[in-house]
Amino acid sequence: MLKRKRSLLLLILLTAIGAYLHFFNLNWGSPFFFNPDERNIASAVAQLQFPYQMNPHFFAYGSLPIYTIYFAGVLLNYMTPFFSSSSQSQILNVSFSQAIIISRFFSALFATLLIPLLYIIAKNLKQKYSHKNKDSNTESLLTAFFATASTGFIQFSHFGTFEMWLTFFGTLLFWLCLYYSNKPKSSILILLGVVFGILVSVKVSSLILLPIPLGIFGVLSLKKKWKKHLSEKFRLTNFLNIGHAGLLSLLSFLRKTFVFAVLAILVYLLTNPYVILDQKDFISSMNYESSVALGTEPVFYTGNFYNTTPVIYQFLHVYPFLINPLLTLIFIPAFIFFLYQTIKTKNPAYIILTIFFLILSLSQAYLFVKWTRYMMPTLPFIYLIIAVVLANNEVTKQWNIRIKKLFSVIIIVTCLLFAFSYLKTAFINSDTRIQALLFATKKLPTNASVLSEPADLGVLPFQDAFPHFDTFNFYDLDNHSPDITEMTLQQKLSTAQYFFIPSQRILQTRMQNPKRYPKGHRFYAALLSSRLNFHMIYETPCDIFCRITYLGDPVYWWEQTVSVFDRPTVFIFEKNE
Repeated sequence: MLKRKRSLLLLILLTAIGAYLHFFNLNWGSPFFFNPDERNIASAVAQLQFPYQMNPHFFAYGSLPIYTIYFAGVLLNYMTPFFSSSSQSQILNVSFSQAIIISRFFSALFATLLIPLLYIIAKNLKQKYSHKNKDSNTESLLTAFFATASTGFIQFSHFGTFEMWLTFFGTLLFWLCLYYSNKPKSSILILLGVVFGILVSVKVSSLILLPIPLGIFGVLSLKKKWKKHLSEKFRLTNFLNIGHAGLLSLLSFLRKTFVFAVLAILVYLLTNPYVILDQKDFISSMNYESSVALGTEPVFYTGNFYNTTPVIYQFLHVYPFLINPLLTLIFIPAFIFFLYQTIKTKNPAYIILTIFFLILSLSQAYLFVKWTRYMMPTLPFIYLIIAVVLANNEVTKQWNIRIKKLFSVIIIVTCLLFAFSYLKTAFINSDTRIQALLFATKKLPTNASVLSEPADLGVLPFQDAFPHFDTFNFYDLDNHSPDITEMTLQQKLSTAQYFFIPSQRILQTRMQNPKRYPKGHRFYAALLSSRLNFHMIYETPCDIFCRITYLGDPVYWWEQTVSVFDRPTVFIFEKNE
């Protein structure tokens, strides 16, 4: 009883800490809001007005979160005293900035709810599928701690995108699959259908998880109907009984699948009506998104994924940020041991856990684009696997007490250090673009002629501050466009007094791919070496917490979306006199 109370108190403490980390400074980036994905979502929300205009005109994601954000905004408008005397049309309009903050609120909420959810899942894993140390809460508390100190959860709780929706409901689906495989109740079957429908309503690519519940239905149907007959001696009557049992198994499977599918389809269609009402835009959007993901549609913002190796790339340039470098190193041998234990024990829960992780990770890892957000739904399963392995007596039985305690302290301190370092770097410190703007407005004349890069939201504050602000399309410099040439660039540079780099997006890609982008590489190499008649006067400073977060290299090492939305490195160059 004392252990349970202590575990409950620790869980409450971890959830409270997680809530603080996730909800801290949700207004960051205001009024510019630099994340392009959340801006697209907010724009879709802002043009809705119930019941007259409910087509989001945005199908990169599902409509369920968009409608949820919109109606949450309407409810907020209705309940806020400021709007008490407003007209109905004002109440039914959700502003762009409102949509940003509300969408971030939901991300933070789901990130926080994942802490107790993972605790419960780990606890159920121990109680239902282990015969040793059932009273131990080591796995549960470890998993909850990893979720609390997760850099990935902290980052995406501050983005008004739908990765935390996918992560939360994907984890919830896993829990329901575990529960149903142990106790196949009709109520859980209904919940499975609803939750799967929600997942697909958030992002249609969640269909990749469909084989898991269907496989569970099939295994349970076979196990229930065939178990008795397969144990009997072979006779003709038994053979007929087995055939009859097979038919019953098929009917049972079809019944469960029908209920599951009907519920999932109903949830999807009710929350995404315009996939039917606006099929043309929906199909066009799906074709475009899939082409970008597969690399068959070359776009300017995916150039950094050329010549990248699946899986290895994620473990070098994505996971060390999302879960921290130490847990990344621990996970590799932990997963191998976990696979061994799964094969050895044939533990159904471990089998389901392994399949969830492999489907979610490999289906994304082998795409051409390897954005950090694609790996987010895998984090809960990584934390569960690490916690299960670290709590396994076979792993630590050769260790003495001091080594165990030292190892535990190292893990705890490392996780907390990386979590705090990222929070301070991205959300406690001033936004790096605002820092650079303050420097520029103090050091540069207002009428200065400024040249910069295109298609980066980081230029917004500079465009407002400097009326003579121009851009050059470096993305197309190597595409043999007649309008985008080195001569045009030289002409723009000849009149520019300053050159701004608002993030490392183009810089990183061009410096790391000289053969694919020879002109771009030549320009940026010359710029950085002061061979272009410009010298650097400002680079975003990187303090000790920044160096911890990005392992000393915030510009070149990481997959770009690790930092370009919330903490890009900004450079300012001045022309030599």
